[in-house]
Amino acid sequence: MIYFPKGACVGQKTAIRQLHGFIGKPVAVRIGETAVASTKVHVQEPAAPHKVTAIANADAGQAFYHKNGSNEIIHIDVFHSEGEVKPQDVARSVIDAMSGIQLETIDGRPGPSLKPFLPYIDVQTAVGGGRLDGLLIYGREQGVRQAHITHVHLTMLNVHVLVSSIFVIVGAVESAIKHAGLELRKVSHVAMESGNAPMDLGDYRTLSDSFLRHTGGDARTGTNSPSSWYRAEALARQAAQAVGTAQDALSLLEALSAGMHPDELTRFKGSKGKRTSEIRRALTKCDLIQLDRQQYRLTPQGEMALDHLKHHCSEIEAYLRRLLWSLPATSIPAPERTGTALRPGNARSRGYALPKQPGDLTAHLAAAETIIAKGTAGDPLKPGHLRFWYAREKKSRPLVLLLDASASMAGRRIAAAKEFARHLIVTSKEKVCVVIFQDSNVEVICDFTKNPRQLEAGLARIQAEGLTPLAKGLETVSELCRGKIKKPLVLCVTDGIPTVPYRTLSPIEDAISAARKLAKQGIRIGCIGLQPNRSFLKEMMQAAKGSLYIVDELEASTMAAIARKERNE
Repeated sequence: MIYFPKGACVGQKTAIRQLHGFIGKPVAVRIGETAVASTKVHVQEPAAPHKVTAIANADAGQAFYHKNGSNEIIHIDVFHSEGEVKPQDVARSVIDAMSGIQLETIDGRPGPSLKPFLPYIDVQTAVGGGRLDGLLIYGREQGVRQAHITHVHLTMLNVHVLVSSIFVIVGAVESAIKHAGLELRKVSHVAMESGNAPMDLGDYRTLSDSFLRHTGGDARTGTNSPSSWYRAEALARQAAQAVGTAQDALSLLEALSAGMHPDELTRFKGSKGKRTSEIRRALTKCDLIQLDRQQYRLTPQGEMALDHLKHHCSEIEAYLRRLLWSLPATSIPAPERTGTALRPGNARSRGYALPKQPGDLTAHLAAAETIIAKGTAGDPLKPGHLRFWYAREKKSRPLVLLLDASASMAGRRIAAAKEFARHLIVTSKEKVCVVIFQDSNVEVICDFTKNPRQLEAGLARIQAEGLTPLAKGLETVSELCRGKIKKPLVLCVTDGIPTVPYRTLSPIEDAISAARKLAKQGIRIGCIGLQPNRSFLKEMMQAAKGSLYIVDELEASTMAAIARKERNE
């Protein structure tokens, strides 16, 4: 069924009807004077910026999102003069424009709301991008940004309600471009050609929070229409993100379906430790709940989300964990590293150009970096100017999570740490071990395993309480790692400083001594801590020759990005 914006004139309806006929066919359509839309990949020749070519044998969904089918994704490029447009400005403009649209059928019957489909639109500019209603902190790699210096790139689901809104979307993007002080660039020629070889789309593929990349199932094989299925999936994912987990969202929405007094809603406690006021605001913003006669109840969209969660709860939970892993490493602090094992490398392996130290193995000369180090002065080249290529040793290794479970970790921090542990076990190729320290005890709650059920059984026993015996925790890890041919990577998460002595009367000296012992064993350690404890943690990591990450708060997503960085180094 074709929908039209309410109040559209005959000419607008004709244009929308024609656009529906073109989308999905092997053709590219010019929208206005500045944009091109199709289900194909578009390329622009730098020497002829007015010409855009759509590659007939390069499906956008398959190229950008590894879709199995074809014509599932609509690709729109809006062209402008060279410059940067903030994706937040584009998203705000598009969302505002689409919020003002009411769709209707040709005979005037009301159409579906556009709001549930907003999460199925992605944007990328020369600044960054991501899901239209997401954080828009993705796509910040240099190659990705440079590839979008002359256009705003949009992708969205090929469903009728979004096709009917393309003219409004393009107009909103053009407004954002002009607001950024850039000129719109006219596209005077659109061509269709077949590619002769596989295309290099490395500058277009990037980690993101896209709903287009991750789908919970095949919407086109169910009894409902594709539009209804995608709406329900988007609403269910929004509910799960708002509450914290898919299972908690299911439990809360089931309770809300019968009505909940505000006081009763205030008493709800999810496993992620989110504040109830935060959950209530998020669910209200997504139009999933509303206040009706002194009770919160589900809206029709909330009922759709609940029904989808009942049948796809595990798939929604899997999506949340993938999303946690996709957080870009640019959002984490740089490590304060005091000891790094290097091996000979080269530029193509993204090595480091460094001076050669006594005992280092012979490495490739970094000619350009050597010339830069020498400078432009006429002095002769000296040994100190020489730079050689080195790279950090990359090895897959078991992982030990050393977790502070003292009283100060109660609430959101321990909930975030548990979610981080769950994330590690589903993303790690090697076995994971979880050790907690609290009061005067240290406990291995989950020995080296890849079994999520075994981890869950251990996490269920954790209750944050007592003091902080960090030294004993470090020594327990030392014992666990002793004699292992493949030394584990240790990640220590703590929000405080040690308060329980172990070998001496000084908890701090004991912890530093235990950290030094890990370094002597050749065990690599990374520590995630908070700003008030930087001084002590830095001293401890210097003793351990490890990496220190100071964060504003212990969030699961941030810790996941740190873990990925530590694994890859």
